[in-house]
Amino acid sequence: MHVAQKAESAALQFVLRSTQARPQTEAELRAKLRSRGYPEPLIAAALRQAAALGAVDDAAFAKAWVVDRGLTRGFSALRLREELRRRGIPEPLIDPALQAVETRDDLAMATELARERARRMPATLTPQTVARRLIGFLGRRGYPEALARRVAIDVSGLDRQWD
Repeated sequence: MHVAQKAESAALQFVLRSTQARPQTEAELRAKLRSRGYPEPLIAAALRQAAALGAVDDAAFAKAWVVDRGLTRGFSALRLREELRRRGIPEPLIDPALQAVETRDDLAMATELARERARRMPATLTPQTVARRLIGFLGRRGYPEALARRVAIDVSGLDRQWD
């Protein structure tokens, strides 16, 4: 085995070890290999081999990300799109992955998340405080401010008459 083959093998082994710990995008792995000083042609070859072995698959990563963070944790499609872009998923792979959450009722999901969150808040909080915290919570999940306000007002009880 000559030097180029050893270097390519070492790069591939690094990729395989890295993806055992957690799934990663091709862009993330490319950046890690660059930081280790591997030249571009060797990086491309190692990533091609890793993809052929099934260790690197951006489409599968994107779908799994959306299922976990979108369907399980309730993040909005907008937030998920931003996260996938930050992780280096190519644009043509993002839209198919987001189909799972784009058909979901965001109002119902946000309401469910807000109710769950409100149940864990101290009962001594005023409805205004609960609403303010829920707006922030839903905003961090990526829901538009108007939707977050609507849900927070409903869940906190601010929409009811107080005597």
